[in-house]
Amino acid sequence: MKQNGRTSIFSVDTVHVGVLDGVRALGVLCVLWFHFWQQSWLMPVYQTPFLAWAGIKQINPDVLRRVGYLCVDLMLLLSAFVLYLPYARRTFCGTPVDSVKTFFKKRFARIVPSYLFAVLVMFAVAMALGTYKGRSLFAMKDLLTHLTFTQMLFNDTYLFTGITAVMWTVCIEVAFYLIFPLLARAFMRKPFMVYAVMMLLGIWFTLGISPAIGEPRIMVNRFLTFLPVFANGMLAANLYVWYAERVKHKAIPSILGTVAAAASLYLMIYLFRKCAASGDASHQQVWQMQYRTILSFAFTAFLLGMAISAKPIRMLLDNRVLSAIAAVSYNLYLWHQWVMVKLCTAFGAKSGADIAKGGPNLQWTITIMGLLLAFTTAAITTYGIEKPISRLILHNRKEK
Repeated sequence: MKQNGRTSIFSVDTVHVGVLDGVRALGVLCVLWFHFWQQSWLMPVYQTPFLAWAGIKQINPDVLRRVGYLCVDLMLLLSAFVLYLPYARRTFCGTPVDSVKTFFKKRFARIVPSYLFAVLVMFAVAMALGTYKGRSLFAMKDLLTHLTFTQMLFNDTYLFTGITAVMWTVCIEVAFYLIFPLLARAFMRKPFMVYAVMMLLGIWFTLGISPAIGEPRIMVNRFLTFLPVFANGMLAANLYVWYAERVKHKAIPSILGTVAAAASLYLMIYLFRKCAASGDASHQQVWQMQYRTILSFAFTAFLLGMAISAKPIRMLLDNRVLSAIAAVSYNLYLWHQWVMVKLCTAFGAKSGADIAKGGPNLQWTITIMGLLLAFTTAAITTYGIEKPISRLILHNRKEK
């Protein structure tokens, strides 16, 4: 949208939504923080005398450390938003979408090479370190299920893998990819009906079926429990493109979007605190299942609010620093926990308590080293493996 020949600060882009990079970066950093805290027990409190006038004497991010894993839901919602965005543009702008073949080819190029490399390296290290000693059959099962994205079908390969625990998220993503082309086309034709079915099926499975068939740590991350999260991501893409193409005077909606983003951020913090206060890990998992849909609404409101806000507000998330983190975020997610666990093991620690006994200096040393190693590994695998192989796979792509 232009005013007097210049681009308005309230205009929005439906092809590249810059704030999504910031949301992706912050999401993966929250998950990283949680996993790093598990290993180091580093819990700094930041004194803020310069905010004393507002009654804020210190900032204690303890809640985010303890339940940062909740941001995995945010990243999955973001994935649904990004995947459905071209279909939303087709609905409201008439632009073409990729063929099913091209969709799967792009997803394969984006996800599989880095994932397979990580799985094979981590498995090789586990074998060399004797992680599977005396469990050769489980070792083969662990490897084969991870290579085929089926580890979530078995409790032992999901909960006790010798590779790294975070790989379950990729399994959920791949399951979503498999049904997405059909789901997207149905959503284009009957968005509200498909949205309602996804919501009701997800809530029914999460609140009605899951408690009866398995313990929380087994059921909390099953694919069907994420259907409401994916539904909200797809609906958000529809609403965003509709707004960009149909709303002509965007100043007031942008202000309202900023208010909505601030209010949803407050709600997210409130929900994070409720989860952290619910008890130990098993109680937190029960809470997560019960409130996953509500939390996804807060994530959706934050995403949409930031995406339609005025450009100066969007720049809080749409900037070079967060874009650089977002560029390596997939591999950062794959490697961060494994790197931190191996680093702590190298220091002779078996748990966060062992690191904490060494005092703050050791905790900070481990954390800083872990960050450097995780980001270095992510950058090397992104620009040395993911992108080159992706170019090889896609360079002759002609099908639409």
